[in-house]
Amino acid sequence: MDLLSQTPAMWEAFFLVFCRVGTMMIVAPVFGSRGTSPQLRVFFGLTVALVMLPVVAPAGVVIPTDISGFLGRAAREIMIGALVGFVVLLIFTSLEGAGHVIGLQMGFSLANIINPLTSTNASLIDQFYTLVATLVFLTIDGHHMVLLGVERTFQLAPIDRVGSYLPPIELVFGMGREIFLTASRIALPVLTALLLTDVALAMVARSVPQLNVFVVGMPAKIAVGFLMLIVTVPTVAYIMARAFGDLISILTPFAAGLGAR
Repeated sequence: MDLLSQTPAMWEAFFLVFCRVGTMMIVAPVFGSRGTSPQLRVFFGLTVALVMLPVVAPAGVVIPTDISGFLGRAAREIMIGALVGFVVLLIFTSLEGAGHVIGLQMGFSLANIINPLTSTNASLIDQFYTLVATLVFLTIDGHHMVLLGVERTFQLAPIDRVGSYLPPIELVFGMGREIFLTASRIALPVLTALLLTDVALAMVARSVPQLNVFVVGMPAKIAVGFLMLIVTVPTVAYIMARAFGDLISILTPFAAGLGAR
């Protein structure tokens, strides 16, 4: 594409495309992690927007010429980009929530460090699950799926079409339910093993009163917890792969409504 020969309307369309793509890269994990410099994110966002421009904004696209209309379109593009990034963030958050609960049961509630993906305090188990999710995300080409999801939103909600739409409440609650179920599927095997460990320690304490269960129990729960973490890694990877694979189908009803007249 010859950038110097483009009309002002195409430059305006390029800016709107960049608003959607750039916002997604700020909100979405991996793309927007602290390990990625802001300059690199801006450069990558500009590159992706430039590649998508001929497809998502053909030459006949109509862009508002007045300031208020153009700023309204830009705000809409930012909202859609944030929606894409937020859906990806929710998938990572479900795994982080499962890791937080497991960490509490294993006794790691005080051992918190900074999570580089979310820039928040996280336990060691949170970090472990975040790394697993990142590896799965990259292994199954999740970054490609996210970019395809963004491109799909341009088909359903073009930059020259605006619709008045609020997502149905059941759709929002459905997303929350799926996130909760995903976290439950991940955490339940480990939590069950830790609960059985507590029951076994209680029975030992009743049988051998001289034994200091508090001294023996903590290392035992940590050992059982780590053993279950290792055993359940393939299952966690499978659950996360399915969640990332459903990304486009999750975004479709939201984007379709935003583009409806």
